Amino acid sequence: MAKYDYSKRLDSLKKRRQGDELVKKSITGKYEILTESYEHLSEASTIKYVIGAMLPVDAEYTKNTFTEAERVQNHLQGLKEKGFNIEFKYQGSVTNNTHIRRHSDIDILTLHLGFINLEPPQSTTSPYKGNPVQELCNLRDESFGILKKAFPAVDIDNSGAKSICLKGGSLKRKVDVVPSNWYDTILYSQTNKEYYRGVMILDYKEKKQVGNTPFYHNKLLNDKDSVTAMNYKKVVRLLKTIKADSDQTINLSSYDIASLIYHMGNNDLLIGKSPLKLLRKSLDYMKFVYENHVYRNGLLVPDKSRSIFEPNRATNNDLGLLIIELEGIYEDLLDDLKILGNNLDKEIIA
Repeated sequence: MAKYDYSKRLDSLKKRRQGDELVKKSITGKYEILTESYEHLSEASTIKYVIGAMLPVDAEYTKNTFTEAERVQNHLQGLKEKGFNIEFKYQGSVTNNTHIRRHSDIDILTLHLGFINLEPPQSTTSPYKGNPVQELCNLRDESFGILKKAFPAVDIDNSGAKSICLKGGSLKRKVDVVPSNWYDTILYSQTNKEYYRGVMILDYKEKKQVGNTPFYHNKLLNDKDSVTAMNYKKVVRLLKTIKADSDQTINLSSYDIASLIYHMGNNDLLIGKSPLKLLRKSLDYMKFVYENHVYRNGLLVPDKSRSIFEPNRATNNDLGLLIIELEGIYEDLLDDLKILGNNLDKEIIA
């Protein structure tokens, strides 16, 4: 007997990936039922679920996420009339294509251009004598005022430490506005490559700046995906989906999962033409991490800025819960393949 109800899981997968838009307008002007490639597979429901969970969210939905972010950004242009010199960038799983939801949220980095932080031991003779934290607080306060006026029906939450959160009302996506400024790393100064440039994000509660390198993170994830025949991000999406569908609370963030699988061997991700093999390979790797605390404690996030497993972040217990979920799905998959006279080498194209 299967450990999970895959009809229920497939329904959750579809709703998460497509929301309430179950029809779309075709190029002929007619409306048609919206389906994805995995739904047309003549396979067992376990296989459909696994394949569907690995696929990227429809590009049109992702485009709509950026469109909603642009709506918010356009109103924030009003900051310039208040004397702020600003520009905008995006960060988050939508920007690296590991998101699993049609309604994935997106972060707008609202960058104050009046000052730049430098990674030590770099120094500057800049005449700037202001207070960066105070200026970022002013930027956040003015941003909140503009957004409240521009989106009266939207739920705007200004209580978070690092962002102003907008959702509901006229917005079709959740959008986070993140006051920040540029942080020029040594590598950026040496190479002038944009992906090495970091940002300093305002912690509004603690009144301090927090460093981050979102563009370098995305570059590393993209590189990993390229050298693994686009299988790295398939595993990340699969695990994020499994976490979302679990009845257990698994406190591994999207960032944690992407970081963990980043350390999985490239050869283990190069599995030929059967994506089903990725379950076995990823399960073996996660068990290895779970059982080897020295290796586990040495794992760093892709940009090497911190450990993955450290206080108040990912825990081995949460990893164990995710392993149990993945192992159950893997066993159900093997059972269905056996009934069909197949194995993990079965080639599937979706």
